[in-house]
Amino acid sequence: MLVVLLFFACPEKEADVLVRVDGSTLTKAEFEKYIPETEYQRLSVEQIREFCQNWAEQEIVYLEAKKQGIDKEDSIRAVLEDYEKQLLTMGLVRREFGATSVTETEVREYFENHKDEFLHAVRLGQIVLPSYEAAKTTLEEIKAGADFVKLARERSLTRYENPDDPRVITDYLPRGMIADYAIEEQIYAMERGEVSDVIPYLQGTYLIVKLIDKKKMKSSADFEEYKTGIHNYLLSKKYQDFLEVYVDSLKKEYEIKINLSPLSL
Repeated sequence: MLVVLLFFACPEKEADVLVRVDGSTLTKAEFEKYIPETEYQRLSVEQIREFCQNWAEQEIVYLEAKKQGIDKEDSIRAVLEDYEKQLLTMGLVRREFGATSVTETEVREYFENHKDEFLHAVRLGQIVLPSYEAAKTTLEEIKAGADFVKLARERSLTRYENPDDPRVITDYLPRGMIADYAIEEQIYAMERGEVSDVIPYLQGTYLIVKLIDKKKMKSSADFEEYKTGIHNYLLSKKYQDFLEVYVDSLKKEYEIKINLSPLSL
């Protein structure tokens, strides 16, 4: 009886296989993780066939890499292990953070508390640097009396985009157009002529700004224009605050020892 049941079960499973590459398969359920039914129903047969062909080609290369033992190489294992750690960490934090949200009341409260900033625009001197060490050194030179604009022209990464116009001095930038809201809060709290501390910036770079001018550009600010940006910023802030508290709580359960002697410092 068991043999008969297995005989009839196999064709049903085989019917769900869209692509087979030796022992690897792409089933209907796996395909729908890439493209839900509501979406692939709108695609042409040719588009779906192209997707399946691309999956098969990628799978062939993957299987060949496994055959040659690439997955056993130390450098690859290190990357895979690091990726696994990051993936598990993200999964745990996402689960613990749960359904935390930001209410419209919180968004409106932030808007009202910063309303004056949304009426103004600032003109900045900016220096974008590739590392914290470079930014710290540059900031120390500025504090010692070095010319901000001269250093910006010599060192800012923006000079590579257009050497003839390295954008050392910006146009007037309104709130919500400079960077993320946390950076903007720092900038709008500055006085004219003041130079900021080193600010972590985009893609691992670091920013130093000088407030050249601040002037009122509007007589009123529309809440609807800013509410999405404020919502995203407050949610991100809640996430960072939660993460800090959560990690601190876990530290009580794990013993941490740091020994730098193997580095021969």
